[in-house]
Amino acid sequence: MTVTTSKRSKADSVSKGAQQKSIDTFFKKQRVSDDANTDGAQGMQWREYGQTWMGKFGSPAPSAKFAAFDLDSTLICTKGPNVHARNSDDWRFYHPDVPKLLRSIYEQGYKVVLISNQNGLKPKKGTTGLSVRGKEYRLKLSKIAQQLEIPFTIFAAIGKDFMRKPSPGMWHMAELDNEGVAVDKASSFYVGDAAGRPAGWKRGVGADHSDSDLAFALNAGVAFYTPEELITSEICARAQPLPPPPPRTWPLDRFSPRTLSFDSDGHSALLAGLEADVRSATEQKSGLLVLLVGPPACGKSTFAAVHLAPLGFECVNMDTLGTRKKCIDAAKGALEAGRFVVVDNTNPDPVSRGSFISVANGVGASSVAVVFEHQSRDLAMHNNEYRSKKAQARFLCRSSSRPADAETISLYDIPIGTDRVPDVAYHTYFKKFEPPTESEGIAKILHHLFVPSFDCSHDEELWRQYY
Repeated sequence: MTVTTSKRSKADSVSKGAQQKSIDTFFKKQRVSDDANTDGAQGMQWREYGQTWMGKFGSPAPSAKFAAFDLDSTLICTKGPNVHARNSDDWRFYHPDVPKLLRSIYEQGYKVVLISNQNGLKPKKGTTGLSVRGKEYRLKLSKIAQQLEIPFTIFAAIGKDFMRKPSPGMWHMAELDNEGVAVDKASSFYVGDAAGRPAGWKRGVGADHSDSDLAFALNAGVAFYTPEELITSEICARAQPLPPPPPRTWPLDRFSPRTLSFDSDGHSALLAGLEADVRSATEQKSGLLVLLVGPPACGKSTFAAVHLAPLGFECVNMDTLGTRKKCIDAAKGALEAGRFVVVDNTNPDPVSRGSFISVANGVGASSVAVVFEHQSRDLAMHNNEYRSKKAQARFLCRSSSRPADAETISLYDIPIGTDRVPDVAYHTYFKKFEPPTESEGIAKILHHLFVPSFDCSHDEELWRQYY
């Protein structure tokens, strides 16, 4: 078997010696304690960065053009009706001419990069080393590589952090692993089957299982093809160049933060109302209770810390105190002493709010409810995803925007993503949610319209991506 390395045009090619230097430099920069795993004499070289695997076959040379592909149901599929491969031999190329197409793309000066989500490859808790499925997966990639016969890189997300599509983390990792060569997104593309096409897009065919590949390409800012649009007998038979991707004729059926606008004036009115309540309570020398009402990760804690703490409010929440009784006791003690208290729990219904309101009324303190108005459950869950992935997104996006600094940036330095709130917490909240009313004993009900706050414009760009 021979790995193709020498037929690129002069403008796009890198000599065999430079390609060897590329892979030698890559492996020399890695930590000694993490020796590369090699599958066979001419197999894949693997590295693990947190919950992402990176495999290399041959000596992938840097390029300003990326030809990126999903793997399953795009370049390969199972031999039979099974959705998931049974072993390392249970695969076939999506089209017989896939190797021919990829070789042609490689000869046109593209760097071939595979980007794939993979579930079930983690080792079981308490064990080390590769799982059985992990070993089978890597062996399968070696067998695929032997037939492709071109250098390529694969990124496989085995976790659920910023590297998992549709988040663009693996794209940014690929940009950083390009020896300082900036990627021209206008000349790059991504191919995947999860395009969000509705049922009937092709006679007798159901809806796509997801739209994560299309959303990934939109996040990365590159052109998108489905396998049916690019991997055809006609296109595989042509020399070059590739045809432009056809226009998308179906909507992206997922929550989109890109077109949302926000009313900052409503936020100012809310703060003015709370400041008036504080002045009134101060004049009357009485306590004041503020109940925050909203789903997890919607900004309640930030609001309490940024806007209420400076006004003298003491924060009471389950995360800090651990039990509901301790929260009630802490609120009671502060209110009895004439101090101000903010209850930073979700407080979705009259039952959860009632004990705190009773305590406030019992000591002559007013109760104010601040309802965090999330336009939808999807927005709340989007904010949860953004919060859990922000540290990784900041590192990768800012680093990949400085390709000249690639030599000083290590993928091992990618921070660990923070824990995300489980989806069930949102489903539970919205199932229980009942808007607060004055009949509960609440003196005033204010509404907090969602207005995101960002440290910089770059963070806003990250927030407006698909997660």
